Amino acid sequence: MLSKFVEKHDRLVSRILEIMLGILTWSLLLSPVWLGILFPQAVVYVLTLLTVYWSYMAFTHTFGLFMGYKQYREEMATDWYLKCQKLDFSSLPEPETRPKYLSDIRHMILIPVVNEPEAVLRDSIFSIFNQTLPTSQICMVFTVEQKYSEEVIERIKNIIGDKDKDLHSLMFFIHPAGIPGEAIGDGGANRAWGSSHAVEELKKRGDNLRNFIFSNIDSDHVLNKQYLSRLTYLYLTTDRRDNHFYSSAVPLFDNNLWRVPLMMRLEANSVTLGVISDWAVSKGKIRKCFSAFSVSLQTLIDANFFDVALGADDTIFYWRAFFARNGDFDGVGHFIPYSADAVEGKNFRDSHRSLYKQLLRWGWGAVDFPLSIKTFLKDHNIEFAKKFRWVRRHIKERVILTNIVFLITFGFAIVTLVNPYVKQSNFAYSLPKIMSFILTLTMSFMIPGVYFRKKFSVAPPKEWGRFRKFLTYFEAPLITINLLTYSFFPTLHAQTMLIFGKRFKDLYHTQKIR
Repeated sequence: MLSKFVEKHDRLVSRILEIMLGILTWSLLLSPVWLGILFPQAVVYVLTLLTVYWSYMAFTHTFGLFMGYKQYREEMATDWYLKCQKLDFSSLPEPETRPKYLSDIRHMILIPVVNEPEAVLRDSIFSIFNQTLPTSQICMVFTVEQKYSEEVIERIKNIIGDKDKDLHSLMFFIHPAGIPGEAIGDGGANRAWGSSHAVEELKKRGDNLRNFIFSNIDSDHVLNKQYLSRLTYLYLTTDRRDNHFYSSAVPLFDNNLWRVPLMMRLEANSVTLGVISDWAVSKGKIRKCFSAFSVSLQTLIDANFFDVALGADDTIFYWRAFFARNGDFDGVGHFIPYSADAVEGKNFRDSHRSLYKQLLRWGWGAVDFPLSIKTFLKDHNIEFAKKFRWVRRHIKERVILTNIVFLITFGFAIVTLVNPYVKQSNFAYSLPKIMSFILTLTMSFMIPGVYFRKKFSVAPPKEWGRFRKFLTYFEAPLITINLLTYSFFPTLHAQTMLIFGKRFKDLYHTQKIR
């Protein structure tokens, strides 16, 4: 009955779910106000619980960094192409979904391009040619936005030169502008165009599509030389390889980390350390695709490529593959890194503006909430336990983590402002002292973060003076400023847009600067 209702009233259910997410977020955010008036004792319990939970997350984050760094060192010290060569193919899982020999494996690498400068493209392209895996097993696909296509394609060809003969194949596709129904400025439409046309081209050439691993990267991504060898080994040795996406747990921003303003660097480091820790401590837990990821080419086809309308390409691709596999689709990580550009504008002001717009676009990924919940209600092939875990993760990511730092910082002050009598109550008397003690203890977990940031990321420029380098050790405590601004307002902004049914007229493409 419920599934039939959802199918019949699809748009109504979508709007209810869009509103529901934003209402949950705003209700928690404003809880010191409305609970402070109606039930002030509850605010104390909520703030205490959030403070304890924040400390727990700080502890698990630190533990994850220790575990992640250990695995990072082990994987970086391993010769992954040699390990691929030593594989006994007769003992590998699912022979029907893998190539017969290592030499049969192919990598389709999709690179969407808008108008990136030569320096950005050169670093990314050269990193692919410098892989330990033979380039003859690489199919490089550039999908270029129409507006700048002529000059960009010429730029790419000049960079590659005569190296194209070393590749399995090199393809260029021009994504036309103004196709009805496509989200303007989102990479999903460009990726869908290039990947679908590349598959058709491979079919015409007679290639065996089962031999291909598809990798989705950005034009600024610089791959570690062992990236494709590690991916190949992971893919070949993973059971049910069509039911996984494969991703690096170490997304770095070393391309321009020390050139960007402080807030851009704080955001970049937060993403790096957060992803590393999450992969290290949450093995077996559900997660979505983020930035660079890989799947079997068959999975890309079964998912019907990328969404062109919603405007959250990597997030929504996960759900397309998830539903194509009836909920049996999870991530498998490795610790060989790639490096991207941190957000950088033409000047100081433009950098901060660009960062906000990029994080607003990331916050727009909340459109996966109504999409996924609606399908959960209709699809009875997905196990209930997985549905429940995803609903719980949605609430954690989109509601609790959006508000938690704001509430533990300002929550008690707000509740005493709307209800001064709270200060006189016994149950609230010791709350500020308890919260202060817990948060002070939590601050100690930033010390390992400073240490591991230095271990994972490139060192500051040699031309920096000692004092300037010394000051970088004190950037970590400033992460709170980032959590109260760029990690808070863009997400709230995006969810508020969903409440009022607003859509982006033009999704922001983060410009690459060199």
